Order: sequence, then C-alpha cells, then structure tokens
Amino acid sequence: MFNSLSEKLESAFKNIKGEGRISELNIANTVKDIRRALVDADVNYKIAKEFTDKVKDTAMGSKV
Repeated sequence: MFNSLSEKLESAFKNIKGEGRISELNIANTVKDIRRALVDADVNYKIAKEFTDKVKDTAMGSKV
C-alpha cells in the first residue's frame, strides 16, 4: 500500500516540477492526483480534501 501511495505521489509531483512557480493552472491536476492517491490508500475523503486544500493554499505562488 505504501509503495503504491509513494509512486502515485511521485507521479503527481512530476507534473509541477520545473514549472518555475506554482499557479492555479499547474496545481489543479496535481492536487487532484494527490487527493485520489490518498483516497486510494484508504484515507477518508474529507480528510484528504482538507489536506490537499491546505497544501494548495500554502503552495500557491511558491517557487518550485
């Protein structure tokens, strides 16, 4: 289970790698993939959504 989660998270982060800055456009799919990976790993959907929303809010405008 943890190997699968790690692989899915690595794949999600590859989407924003090398983008320069995190924007609404390039983070949307990444957050969606992270949320899906967490739910697939049996994390409660509400918790996964809350977590990814906080990550998104914190990451907006950050350098990659």
